[in-house]
Amino acid sequence: MEPFNEEKLINYRLPKGITGFVESENKTIDLSLWEETVKSFFSIKANIQFSDRYSYTYQIIEFNNELYLLFKNKYTDFFAIAKVDDENEEYHKIPNHYFFDEFEIIDFLEAMGFIHYPTALLELKVDGANPLITNLLKELSDSEFGQFSYFEPKIIANIIFNDWKK
Repeated sequence: MEPFNEEKLINYRLPKGITGFVESENKTIDLSLWEETVKSFFSIKANIQFSDRYSYTYQIIEFNNELYLLFKNKYTDFFAIAKVDDENEEYHKIPNHYFFDEFEIIDFLEAMGFIHYPTALLELKVDGANPLITNLLKELSDSEFGQFSYFEPKIIANIIFNDWKK
């Protein structure tokens, strides 16, 4: 996999329903393939499932003697990787850890059909005046935009993984 080129951002779109805040009932995806894939390739230290509060699941994995978080969106095949800085921290707090493009992990999971959004995209600030951000978010529903105004997500990752705290 080649590093992310910000000029390619114009090709990315977040699909309607990615946040779970839609007018009709949103269907979650089957998590079993993701779980089996992760179990087959990684040493799992913890496995946190979807809940009503979060629209993602995550696994804490060990890979090459480092701890990583594998985030998985509840409504799509999107995933992201964060590096664990401090084993004593609460693992699921996205702001306390930084996203990381570990290409060996990304290549493996993408070969299994999952979709990775690069760190450069995940960490983009949500700015309605930026035409690239407007383009990225244009397929989202009115309900999802209503949630933005309430929760005020700071970065794109907050939207994808529904980790936005007022």
